[in-house]
Amino acid sequence: GMFATVLHPVRVMEEDHHEAGQLLARLRDLSGGNFEPPADACNTYRACFAELRRFEDDLHRHIHLENNVLFPRALDLERTLG
Repeated sequence: GMFATVLHPVRVMEEDHHEAGQLLARLRDLSGGNFEPPADACNTYRACFAELRRFEDDLHRHIHLENNVLFPRALDLERTLG
């Protein structure tokens, strides 16, 4: 196959996850720290921030599942079959 082991692609994806987390943290900082719109924000502004919070939650869930469930299982399976 293209890779001798799944370890290399897993490490690349873990680094991607780290970078995505850093970018999202920067976006959160730029939004005032918690995706909270100003009190006088219009509905579009509020909807945008609400979607950013949803995106952040989804991304954290995605990263958790891959880093803590899928990747360890893939590495274990490879060791078992190896």
